[in-house]
Amino acid sequence: MISTTPGAIRSTEEEGNPSEQIGLEHEGIERAQMADFENQIEREMGATLRPLWLDLPHTPEEMAVMSEVMADVSKSTARLDRPTRQHLWDAARQLGTMQKMTQMLSRTEGDLFRLYPDEWGFYVQTYRPLASRLQLLLSKTEPRVRQIFPLCELEPHVEVFLDSFKPLLGVEMESRFATHAHGEDYVRKLNQGVQRVREQVRSEAFGRKLESRIRGVDKNAKSLRDYIDALHAAYGKLLAVRIDLSYKNAGQINRPGGPREETAQAIKDRDQFFRELKKQPFAEHYLGYVWKMEYGLFRGPHFHVLLFFDGAKVRQDGLFAKLAGNLWVKITQGRGDYYNCNAHKERYGNALGIGMVNRSDLEKRALLQVAASYLVKVDYVRRLTLEGAYRTFGRGEVSEAIIRRQPDVPDLFKSSTSQGG
Repeated sequence: MISTTPGAIRSTEEEGNPSEQIGLEHEGIERAQMADFENQIEREMGATLRPLWLDLPHTPEEMAVMSEVMADVSKSTARLDRPTRQHLWDAARQLGTMQKMTQMLSRTEGDLFRLYPDEWGFYVQTYRPLASRLQLLLSKTEPRVRQIFPLCELEPHVEVFLDSFKPLLGVEMESRFATHAHGEDYVRKLNQGVQRVREQVRSEAFGRKLESRIRGVDKNAKSLRDYIDALHAAYGKLLAVRIDLSYKNAGQINRPGGPREETAQAIKDRDQFFRELKKQPFAEHYLGYVWKMEYGLFRGPHFHVLLFFDGAKVRQDGLFAKLAGNLWVKITQGRGDYYNCNAHKERYGNALGIGMVNRSDLEKRALLQVAASYLVKVDYVRRLTLEGAYRTFGRGEVSEAIIRRQPDVPDLFKSSTSQGG
């Protein structure tokens, strides 16, 4: 595989080659323009997520990531009745707020809650606006929120929040008590929870865990970006096809061993799917792929897949998505199902990043890059964990032969092989 990381860029034999320098300058300008487009796209993506009235401030990227997480929750709960689906959706939507709350609590000092007597009994005095918002968040938090994401590790701050305030999750917010003992117990649990948050978040172990999580996601996101850029360097047009591969009767989480068994079989089916893709009649125009594995509460194991074809040779993206989907159904002996995103492009509106993508169309390329990057960036919020040496993300390779197809493109990608995993 061709490495496309900056450290792997190899200079030409002649130092300071003018054509090389021009190419690098052009690439830098192009990258900066795409970055502007990507930032705007993230702001628009985040704006589509209906804000919670107790939400704390989030960056556009954080909101965009949560939007992707919630899209998967919506698909995984599509078969449920409306009230149940709404309850799970609202519970999952609190993850970002829990993360922010934990970050802010870790920077506080002293007791945030105290109990005082008055003529009606006892009341809880909060010493910061943040304390009142914490009470409200706790009352709105679903104690079983982890169950919405089977086989997953939640964002480290969220895990600390859920563990620190376990006795208070879902407990109705109270401000007045008839007896001192009842009020004192409530206030003690609040202050102890806050102190546990401080101790955990400030620990070296937590810092290492958080850094490892961010580093892994960033590595995969960069690997994916560089892979798509390398394909664009070799081909003037890419036909990007997006399909979701799943199973018709999966997600039986109450069955002992169900999730692990389903996941193991899904990995075998996935490997066979990509092997068989290379044998299809359209294989000569098939350039590469990206896949991300997830596990849904009522959806079971599934894969988000991007396939790339030579856009100068083929155009019918919906047809190729259908052919790939039918191949999945065949491999799984009818147990599999798929969703053809290219057949429903109208749902993406101005955020369409699939279909035909020209190298010169920087805005469309930015849309593709953002759409692809959030396949892996959702791991900031919740990360699928599998037993054994199994990956949850993968991409294809860019060969030396493909890179040499475009003589007018600077020789940026020839080096040792590497892949994000």
